[in-house]
Amino acid sequence: MSSDFVPITFFALIAFVVYFTTKFNYQTKKEILDKGGNIELTKKKFPFLEIGLTVLGIGLGLAISVFPQSSNLSEESKGLLIGACILLFGGGGLVAAFFIRRRLDEKK
Repeated sequence: MSSDFVPITFFALIAFVVYFTTKFNYQTKKEILDKGGNIELTKKKFPFLEIGLTVLGIGLGLAISVFPQSSNLSEESKGLLIGACILLFGGGGLVAAFFIRRRLDEKK
């Protein structure tokens, strides 16, 4: 019975976060417009650049984390190396996306 609540709670939490994020963005834009401000709606040229490079980095980290598992390390060390590889390459993907985005914005 209690295992049924885990997926329900997970999706309720996601709906809660999406609702309040959308509400906050709407209220912020409404306040800016009420005060006479201008909201620039710029469309990114490559909207999924950051997501794509981050997922690519995480995938590369997962692929490289296979090699420490074949070594003679303790289980704790293997787990730390796997997590470190994933975080390192995921962060590298974000940094690469930042520099690519900056280079594309400079060309405009």
